[in-house]
Amino acid sequence: MKKIFFIAAAMLGVVSLSAQEKTTSSQFGVKSTVNMSSFNGDDVKDNDYKVGFSAGVYGHFPITDQFAVQPEVNFTRIGGKFKDDVTEVGNTTIKDKNKTTLDYIQVPIMFKYYPGASRFNIEAGPQFGYNVYASNKQETSVYANGTVNTISGKTDIKDNVKDFDFGVNFGLGYNVTDNINVGARYYMGLTKVGENTDNGTTAANDIKNHSFSLGVGYSF
Repeated sequence: MKKIFFIAAAMLGVVSLSAQEKTTSSQFGVKSTVNMSSFNGDDVKDNDYKVGFSAGVYGHFPITDQFAVQPEVNFTRIGGKFKDDVTEVGNTTIKDKNKTTLDYIQVPIMFKYYPGASRFNIEAGPQFGYNVYASNKQETSVYANGTVNTISGKTDIKDNVKDFDFGVNFGLGYNVTDNINVGARYYMGLTKVGENTDNGTTAANDIKNHSFSLGVGYSF
C-alpha cells in the first residue's frame, strides 16, 4: 500500500528545499495521473488494489511566495477488487474474481505550501466527486482434469452507488520548471460509496473510496 509513496519519495529525493526562482503568476494547465485504488471501511474484507487513471485541467493561483490555491476538474477511474476466492473440491478448483470500477468527475481544491518559497510543495484540500459510471465484473474459473473453463460477466451497479462522493487529499509536489510539475497524492474518502436500499430503510455498507496517485502536469 505504501509502495507508491516510496516511488514518489525517490522522485522527490533529488529535490532541494533551498529557495529557487519560480513563477508567481497565475497559470492554467492539464494533468494526468496513474492511481492505485481500493476501498476502506468497517465492512471491507479481503480487499485488493486496482490500477486506474485520471486526466483533467487545473488553475494555479499564488496568494503569496509560499502559498497558492489550485482548483481542478478531473475525470478519474478508481474502484477496487476482492482477493481471489479459491474453493477446492476433490480434483476441482474454483476461482472467483470480482472487480468494481467507478468513474467520477472530481473537483479537488488544493491548498499548497512552498517552504522557503522553493519549487517543492506540500498540499492538502477537500475533494468533491460525481459518479458517472459504476460496474462490477465477476469471473469464475473452474480447473479440472487439466482443463479450465471460465465464465465472466459485467453488471451495471450505477443505481447502487451514490451520485456524490466527498473526501480529502494530501500530497507532495515539485515544479520541475515553470511549466512542468510532478506530484504524489493520497485521497481518503469520507462518505459511503453505496446507496441505502429498500427505500432508504436499509443502510449501505461502510465502504469508502481511497487511492494513491502519481501524476504530471503542464502549465500554460
